[in-house]
Amino acid sequence: MQSLVRTFGRILSASIVAAVDLHRDGDYFIPALIFDLRGATMRKRFFFGGRAHDGGAALPSVEFDDGGERRVLFTLPPTDRSDLPSALVFAMPKSGSVLLDGIMRKLSASAGVTYVSIMQEYFAIGLPDKNMPADTSAIFLPRGYCYGGFRYFPRRFDIPILKQSRPVLLVRDPRDMLVSHYFSMRDSHPEPGKVLKSVNANMSMRDLARALEIDDYVKRAAETFRAFLMNYRILLCGVCETRMYRYEDVIYQKPDWVAGLAAHFGWDISRDVADAIAAQHDVIPSDEVDTRHIRQVHPGNYIKKLRPETIRWLDDYFKEEMAFFGYKADVLAQGGGR
Repeated sequence: MQSLVRTFGRILSASIVAAVDLHRDGDYFIPALIFDLRGATMRKRFFFGGRAHDGGAALPSVEFDDGGERRVLFTLPPTDRSDLPSALVFAMPKSGSVLLDGIMRKLSASAGVTYVSIMQEYFAIGLPDKNMPADTSAIFLPRGYCYGGFRYFPRRFDIPILKQSRPVLLVRDPRDMLVSHYFSMRDSHPEPGKVLKSVNANMSMRDLARALEIDDYVKRAAETFRAFLMNYRILLCGVCETRMYRYEDVIYQKPDWVAGLAAHFGWDISRDVADAIAAQHDVIPSDEVDTRHIRQVHPGNYIKKLRPETIRWLDDYFKEEMAFFGYKADVLAQGGGR
């Protein structure tokens, strides 16, 4: 009797898989529940462009030892477009990174690729950089995904698709980034999640912003920002062809920027759709409010907020990175004031 059940199970399982295979539709994702009577289990299969992937097997997960408890931090979701090469999107913090993230999420959805921000996933659970697992690199598949949300180049895990993904990088004048960072940390930046019990994210920059005047704060934070720019220059731009955008060049030209992003990744998105996405993210406040996330968007705000001697210090400190990314020293500050 048991032999008969096992035989019937094999036939039924094979029949179900074959039946589902007949219902593939081009590159669309079709989930199917497969009953395996041999082990009395039920599992899910994912089909991508005619290829079947077992949930949990072909789609990688990232695990973490949380105080002796093994936890799954993230499992890569399926994609509808395994025919399209994966994309990588990087930015500096306070360079319009939230804006870029929102645009790329909309563009990815329009193109049919799955958008993944592993850094935001880690932030949401309170996992600091120093604890990011090295096997995070397993989630970077060569086709079907757009990986974004990076505010710095990760050092705790590799990105194996880096050289083949035609990455995009958004940068901004470091003086404006530091000013924006001060107000963000002091007044509006969200705190990381507190899901994990074994780690305690460092929020000292918020305490620092509330304790220091802006000129003192930007000097303290400058080392981190210079390191981020240096890593992008050496580890990203220095090893692969990178499409670089400057905040100052795109903030008032969002329709062209959005269309250019889609074209760069080879996504077939109409100009009307690109323009609609740009319009959804075209937020330019009429006044400056320190406690608002989008405090103000106009380039050169550092001139209003920082003392000339602070600007001169920053110009010298960021000399090499500013030159590489196309920024010049402030002429008025170098001349002794305005």
